[in-house]
Amino acid sequence: MDRAKFFAALRRRASGVFGTSLTQGQVDGINGILDVFATHGDGRDKTLAYALATTYHETGARMVPVREGFAKDDASARRIVAKREYGKPAGRYGHVYYGRGQVQLTWLKNYDTSSADASYDLVAYPDKMLDPVISARVMIKGLLDGRWNAAGKGIATYLPTNGPDDLKNARRAVNVIDKWELIGGYYTAFLSAIKEAGGVPAATKPATAPAQPKPITIEPQPVSDGNWLSALLKAIAAIFTKKET
Repeated sequence: MDRAKFFAALRRRASGVFGTSLTQGQVDGINGILDVFATHGDGRDKTLAYALATTYHETGARMVPVREGFAKDDASARRIVAKREYGKPAGRYGHVYYGRGQVQLTWLKNYDTSSADASYDLVAYPDKMLDPVISARVMIKGLLDGRWNAAGKGIATYLPTNGPDDLKNARRAVNVIDKWELIGGYYTAFLSAIKEAGGVPAATKPATAPAQPKPITIEPQPVSDGNWLSALLKAIAAIFTKKET
């Protein structure tokens, strides 16, 4: 992908997302998602576009991890979600598992099942979902395997590589069909910019391993009964002086 062309497309007035400008924070957030997708994504334009559209919606276009309600700290977020079912302290640590990150991860169970992908215990340290790399990794892996979908279907089920997009049900990969039309519009905008920039680069094959040197072979040396020590010394010397063939 040509990132310069990608960002130029997003800055276009008619892009459907950012309009004519992006903040440095938005650029950094998008670059972080692109970097993580290169190592944890499936190499498909559609998956990347939906990940970016989800982030755009869930973070209020900030493109970086946020707390639910865009709260400035944990105490503020707790007050915002106090009356919600998941807004109560839960688990052994007494944390409130409100929305955090680019995908707004909620509920103790989801923090637990996403810990492996985060390479961190999110149950003990839920604020790690505010780390941009961890957050992007969890979002992308969750979209791929359908962990937040009651049917266990990943995003490729609804946005197939070859076939029409089902944008209404694609939202089920994150949060039932809440605001699916709005997010579908963002998806279309990001997908257009990705294609204009050359698409997601295909995975490259590993470089060919360098040719291994031929092993040095030592030809047997004739040994006479009367001069075995001399022959042995010559054989040893040959090991160090024999040139590779």
